[in-house]
This record gives sequence, structure tokens and C-alpha cells, in this order.
Amino acid sequence: MVKEMNVVGKVKSRTKKTIRKIINFFKYEKIVDLNQSQWWSYDKLIDFQNRRLENIVAYAYENIPAYRKKFERARVTPEDIRSIEDLSKLPITTREEMQDNQDFVNKDLVARKLYTGGSTGATLRYFESFESGEIRWGVHLRGWRWNGYEHGKQKLAVVSSAQGVIEGENTLNLLGDLSELNIKKNLRKILEFRPQYLRGYVSSLYILANYCIDHNIKIDFVESINPISENLYDFQRESIEQAFGGKVFEEYCCNDGGACAWECEAHEGLHYAMERAVIEEVNGEVIVTDLWNRAMPFIRYRNGDSVTFLKKECSCGRKLPLIKVKGRTNDILIGPKGPISPTYVMHNWYDGSKYEENREFRTGISLMQFIQKPNYELIINIVKNPNWTQNMYREFEAAMRKTFVGMQMSINIVDFLEATAKGKRHFIINEDRELLKQWGYLR
Repeated sequence: MVKEMNVVGKVKSRTKKTIRKIINFFKYEKIVDLNQSQWWSYDKLIDFQNRRLENIVAYAYENIPAYRKKFERARVTPEDIRSIEDLSKLPITTREEMQDNQDFVNKDLVARKLYTGGSTGATLRYFESFESGEIRWGVHLRGWRWNGYEHGKQKLAVVSSAQGVIEGENTLNLLGDLSELNIKKNLRKILEFRPQYLRGYVSSLYILANYCIDHNIKIDFVESINPISENLYDFQRESIEQAFGGKVFEEYCCNDGGACAWECEAHEGLHYAMERAVIEEVNGEVIVTDLWNRAMPFIRYRNGDSVTFLKKECSCGRKLPLIKVKGRTNDILIGPKGPISPTYVMHNWYDGSKYEENREFRTGISLMQFIQKPNYELIINIVKNPNWTQNMYREFEAAMRKTFVGMQMSINIVDFLEATAKGKRHFIINEDRELLKQWGYLR
């Protein structure tokens, strides 16, 4: 009888938790109408941010143990934060302190699990609430509409998508491993499919563009190109537009933290989505506060990117501020067959398989760094965490050797990564200046 009562008690307890999770999941605030808000006055946008900021700070203080501790150490309460001008009172949050830290998470509100691409060298598993996912998707759709693309309605070709394979009969997914053979296959598919829009990592589009220019391949049906995830330089923009005929519309997204911005039809900078997050510029760095994510709030989060606010209004009429976001100038690896996108490496080291099912070694890595020396020598430094195992090491080594064919590779397990004077830990350090010049990355 005692055993039966215990079983019943456990079932009731689990049922209550499930019911509470369902209630919390559906109890969300309707997101803003982004088609209207893009035309709001700047004062109205600031007022919206201030109201959302008060909401998320109060919520984090009451519901997220890690933030309550951080705020108490800083002697700050929610009553002290009434506007974005008060943000500097709050402590900065780092990716390292959020890694595998359940004190930053409200499990009852988790709608989706995501992973950073690791472009700063520190991979983060994070979670978003229902509202956070809605606003994330909404600002993406709006940003794409600025370059003329309506998701699912027009033909899109994607090279090495950071989001993985995009489904739909109007989408062509191209090969991200850009050997000469695969470049030819991609271009053959593009010429057959005749997409109106192209999207891909900057370096991937640049490699395809140069091949078209060098081999006099004519493409005259692309309306716009959407380079993502890496530095976009003027010389790359020029080559991409020359090769594909359409205009380039740059995009910046750091979904952990909610910092995102898109280039509009005026091409005068990137409009940052104030409705989703507050972006601060602190000593040139991005410090971002997500205004919606209650499952895992990001408050004054340092994401490792660099930002400059442009001191002008866009001629398009939108009051969303213009910014310029740049990372590091040598943020590229180059193998015997050509440039290897670091973002491509981070998203494809597990053979395109679902992360949870096949390549668990990412969970064992806290920080990572790639250093390229002359003569195609590659040094990979890893800071492991307690989850790291020898089996993970074997899988990681196999994946890296498959990616960096023809390079002399060594993997080092280190206790820490050396930081610069400003406290940065570069993910990519390419010291082969001759190779960088050869491929147009140094002028």
C-alpha cells in the first residue's frame, strides 16, 4: 500500500509540473507588430524599450537565481532600472558564466534549445521562450523583406546555411564544402534553378563570386544577395555584386542575446531591431539585453562582437538606428583548396547530423581557438569542461581532419586561452599573411 501511495504521489507531482509548464508556455505576451513599429518615431521606440526593459529586469530578479545574485552583489534592484540609461548600473554577463549554468534558466518556459555558432570561440547551449522565438523569427522575416525576399514565396539558394537545411520547394540548398568540384556543382544547380535570391556565409559567396568572374560565368537573374555570419568587406561586396548582378543586403545576427540588424534598400548601414533587444556600445564592444527571452534572459550580455553607431538617420525614413558591426580582420582559415569559413566549421563539424543524436563532443568544450601558421600548419587549442571524455576527443579529431584536408594539424588541450590587452580571446588567428594577401583578405 505504501508503495502504491508513493507511485500515485509521484504521478500527481509530475502531472502538476506538466500542467504548470503548459500554462506557462501559453501565457505569453503578444509581440509587437513589426511592420508598423519599423516606422515609429525614435522616441516611441525608446519608450517601448524602456517598458520592456523594466519588465525583463524585474522578471529576472524574481525568477532567475543567477541574476538575483548578480544584482544583489552590485547592490541593484529592479526599482533602480527605469530606462536604458540605467543599464550601466547592472553588471555585464559573459558567455563563459552562462555555459551549462542552470541558474540562468527557467525550465518551465523553455520552448526551444539552441546553440551558438561559436564565432567567438566559446560555444553556448541556450534556451528561448515562446515569445523570444516569435520575435526572433519576426525580425528575420522583416529584414529579408527589405531586400525583396518573401520567405517561401520566391526562389532562394542557400550556401552553407547557419540554420541548416532549409525545407521547401522554392529553396535550393547548396554545398558548403567549396572545393573546385563542389563550386562547379553549385553553379550548375544555380543556373538550373535560377534563384531570385542568394544567402550564405560571406566567404562562401565570395569564393563562388570569384569563380564566376574568373571563368566568365554569366548570372543575370539574382535580385539580391544576403551575406551572413562573417565580416563583409567592401572588396567582397563588389565581387559578389559583380558576379551575381543583384544588390548585397548585409545582415548581422547574434541570437543569443537578441542583437540583430539588417541593411535596407538605402544601403546606408544596418538598422538594429530595437524591438527585440537593446544594443549598447561599450568601449567598441556589443553589450546586448534581450527584451523578450524569459526562458534564459540575456541581460547586459557581452557577445564578443564590435559595434559602431552611425551618427545619422537613414534616408529610407526608418528611425531604427544605423550600426556597423565588425569582428576581426584575420577571421578566416585557408587550406590548400582555399578559404574555410570558421562559421562553416562550427556548424558542419558533425556531418550535418542532429547535434543531440550524433556529436556530443561539443558539450565537452568550453573554449576553442584556431591558429594558422605558414605552410598550412593549423594549431587547435581546446579548453575542456568536466563533460569532456576521450571518446569526444577521438570524434573531434576525426571531424577536424575531415574538414582541414591537406593541413598539418595539432590539437592541444589547454587550461585557458591567452587574452589580449582588452580581454578578448580571438577564435581565429591567421598568421600566414602571404596566404591572406593571396586570397584578398589583406590589401
